[in-house]
Amino acid sequence: MVKHDILERKLCQIEKSLTKVLMYRSLSYDEFVSHPVARDVVEYNLFIIINCMIDIVNHIVSDDGLGEVDVLSDGFRILADHGYWNNHQTAIYTKMVAFRNMIAHQYADIGAQFVYEIVQHKLDDIRTFKQQIADKIVR
Repeated sequence: MVKHDILERKLCQIEKSLTKVLMYRSLSYDEFVSHPVARDVVEYNLFIIINCMIDIVNHIVSDDGLGEVDVLSDGFRILADHGYWNNHQTAIYTKMVAFRNMIAHQYADIGAQFVYEIVQHKLDDIRTFKQQIADKIVR
């Protein structure tokens, strides 16, 4: 059975990290790239957010016996198969995991423009995830 307190702590951490990212949303692109810590703070907190999302998904999959997770993005697909979200949202969450892996393993330089675009246009995907989890699990 899913432990709601674990999910609530993870959702709370997502909100805390999202608040830190939002502090830099008002910067222009030039301000963002020239700010001494903006990109570091944003990337680190996006990393934390995505890790929490992965933890939440894998916790639900494991505790409810919904399937086996072999790679970090598997849980998102498994929960889509169980009606948590649609395939379009699964693709978004899978891309988020890929972004997290780029940060964690430094496969390639993540362009400042790419990070800036996430801050400006993609944060609603995180809020959507939070709402979907709250609607299905958290009481």
